[in-house]
Amino acid sequence: MTQKPPLAPSPYLRPDDEALALARRLLRTARYAALAWLDPETHAPMTSRVALAADIDGSPILLLSQLSAHTRALQADPRVSLLVGDATEGDALNQPRLSLAGSAAGPIAADADGYDRLARRFTAHHPSARLYGTFSDFSYWRVEIGSAFLNAGFARAYPLGRDDIIDAADADVMAAETRVVDHMNEDHADVLNRIMARRGCADAGWRIATLDRRGFELVLGGRVERVEFKQTVASAADFRSAFVALARALDD
Repeated sequence: MTQKPPLAPSPYLRPDDEALALARRLLRTARYAALAWLDPETHAPMTSRVALAADIDGSPILLLSQLSAHTRALQADPRVSLLVGDATEGDALNQPRLSLAGSAAGPIAADADGYDRLARRFTAHHPSARLYGTFSDFSYWRVEIGSAFLNAGFARAYPLGRDDIIDAADADVMAAETRVVDHMNEDHADVLNRIMARRGCADAGWRIATLDRRGFELVLGGRVERVEFKQTVASAADFRSAFVALARALDD
């Protein structure tokens, strides 16, 4: 009996906590992404650059013009892929990046459930969208993630499932976001600046733009940084203890 050759070892790694945290950071701090879509006439793959934000559960949010070729394409075939992760200094191919595959849902009506949250989170990262986002030919879209792939650098590739990216939040957590963000920005700006100073960013003026169960995004001008809580927030009441833990760690 002929013996089958052994299977080659998989080149992919099983995602650990560090890899999942990196995937969250890449997605939630990205302000722009490469959007891949299919031309409805030729069926050829095409790519556009789009502005990006993330919903509280991690779903990508897009603000698209009806005049754009990619918007018309999504209306015919909603399948998309997104690539996030800016190349900085050094070898661009050794910089971390995250690919996301899914389906674009939209345009989302202004009276739809959750519309205000999507608009608020998007404009928190793109303030100019408060103006052009109100134009009649612009509308919000939300990408429903099916799978993802994290390339964290040389020989560090992780296939990810939907549950590795999407982090569902209870209604009370979603309802508390604006209140918590406003409170921290207005009453504890010094803590936010100290958090960033500990990370080597001495400039003052950092503000929370968006918040979720696992952490938050701080912005200063065009810079976006993610800070994660020491423990995942389970309910709205847990946000206070999560921020207190971060503040106390500054004195260690």
